[in-house]
Amino acid sequence: MNKDRPMPAGPGTVVGANVVLTGILRDTNDVIIHGKVEGELSTERSITIGETAEIKGPITGQVVTIAGFVKGSVDAGQKLEILPTGKVYGSISARELVIRSGAIFIGKSTMPTEDESTPDGNYEKATSDERSAYQSLERAIAEEE
Repeated sequence: MNKDRPMPAGPGTVVGANVVLTGILRDTNDVIIHGKVEGELSTERSITIGETAEIKGPITGQVVTIAGFVKGSVDAGQKLEILPTGKVYGSISARELVIRSGAIFIGKSTMPTEDESTPDGNYEKATSDERSAYQSLERAIAEEE
């Protein structure tokens, strides 16, 4: 893509309930998922994971709302909300985090400030308690597979 031209605005991407995608899904607009995605999912805007959705892979967006199943890391630049029907297995990072009653979250969460970023597996700067939590999470995810 030509970086000098502005990105066209549009409605974004909607993945239907009967759709299965494997690979990388990137968009500059909002993304709504009702089906299955195995691979990387990213946008510069918001991502909504519907109740029927299953995601296996990393998710990156500014505002992420989860009502379905996610197995993988979630990096929300601004806000992450896990709704009562949401299930997240993996590490999460967001400046603002909301986990509704009934939601399931198994993993590690970080809430970085503007100067910080997600550790992405860099154990060198982590405390011994953080390293232990990372290792426990990795074992739990491996057992689920």
